[in-house]
Amino acid sequence: MKRSILTLVCLCVSLLSVPAAWGSWSAMTAASTVTAVGTPSCAAVSAGVVACAALTSKATITVGVHSGSAWGTWKTLVGAVSSTPSCSSLMAGQVLCAATATAGNMLYTIYDGSSWSVPAKVTGVLFSAPSCANLTPGEVLCAARNSTGGLAWSLFNGTTWTAFANLATTAVSAPNCSTDNNAGVICSVFTTGSATLVNRFTGGKWLGFLNIGGLAGGEPDCASLNSGGKVACFAKAYNSGIYGSLFSGGAWASGSWPAYGGLSGSVNDNASCTSQTAGELVCGVTAIDSAFYGNVFNGSGWLGWTKVGGKVYSTPACAPNGGGQVLCLATGINNKLFSTVGP
Repeated sequence: MKRSILTLVCLCVSLLSVPAAWGSWSAMTAASTVTAVGTPSCAAVSAGVVACAALTSKATITVGVHSGSAWGTWKTLVGAVSSTPSCSSLMAGQVLCAATATAGNMLYTIYDGSSWSVPAKVTGVLFSAPSCANLTPGEVLCAARNSTGGLAWSLFNGTTWTAFANLATTAVSAPNCSTDNNAGVICSVFTTGSATLVNRFTGGKWLGFLNIGGLAGGEPDCASLNSGGKVACFAKAYNSGIYGSLFSGGAWASGSWPAYGGLSGSVNDNASCTSQTAGELVCGVTAIDSAFYGNVFNGSGWLGWTKVGGKVYSTPACAPNGGGQVLCLATGINNKLFSTVGP
């Protein structure tokens, strides 16, 4: 990955180092008996409650809710899908999850705090999994790669979806989108030459793609710091290391995205990060030893990776769990789902 220094955030610790105790994670334990495929997705419902979704081996979506310290019964929804799902908080007490359905449409369901809605379809021509993110309370934006390498996107206002529109670019990956908690959504994609493109939607329009460089593979991951519009985007480089860049929340310009910096170590796939406290991040990864590792950015630096363990292979899905902690869910041995809460 080109560029090695990340302004404001020092990303210089080894993934395989285990620091002195700064917090604790629960053991990686079974979350469901359902057979899952690929990377799951999770979003906060309310304090202490997280809703998650995963792709099953039968091309359907399975959904589950973690409340307090336990998982409820997982439910498999009707409707065939061809991608992993993406979940986003819609408003307090509600989570929306969506996946690409057969024929390129989008299938979505909403958890209202007690039950999941019957999945419905939004007409589209999607060529990747969608990525959904909260724009403002009650609004969610979903974007996916289209047939020409651009982005197809639609906005949900809590009742209806806008028709999918196309945004021209040269994406070679599915997008990853995050709220900036400042009335905007930032989406990242990898482009030709393995560089990273980022764009921000706010005020009813896209502000334009910025090329922030790098040499990345797989798919990006972006997370809001819930502080002044700051968003960090992470990528897995070809050397299997994790790299990141932090948008300052200021003017939408390349200079607001400092150079990529590396966390070092070797991982199976990208990190999953989320903000459990304003200005901070908690990140989870699956390392090459198939164990889950967690790290915390406390606003001024990274506290270091700690090994939680388990045997998982997918990128984790991490979401705020209340009380300064997060829940991370990953697909593991025998294609079962496993989770941990911490730190």
